[in-house]
Amino acid sequence: MSTRDLSIKTNVLKRLSKEQGFYNEEKIRQQKRIDDMIAKDPDNYDIKKQREVLEETLDMLPDVERRLKAAHQDLSNVVTKAHPDIKSSKEYEEAVQALEAYDP
Repeated sequence: MSTRDLSIKTNVLKRLSKEQGFYNEEKIRQQKRIDDMIAKDPDNYDIKKQREVLEETLDMLPDVERRLKAAHQDLSNVVTKAHPDIKSSKEYEEAVQALEAYDP
């Protein structure tokens, strides 16, 4: 395993963690939007459409969580089996920090 491969796996973990955060924020934002619409006009047709958008967001969360756990496990395995030469690299340190920061 090269430092380049280690860097790629680290960046995958970081990207998926950001994606998970985005979907969680979107879930909260969308639910607030729906609640506001219901408070103003509970019979509004747009509420149904906004609920569909919320459902799409909720449907994505399990997939992102699954991929995040897989990426975390993959990077963890690589770090555990890393060659001693790689352990002294900047990429290795970044991988360890990413594992600590994004523990699923």
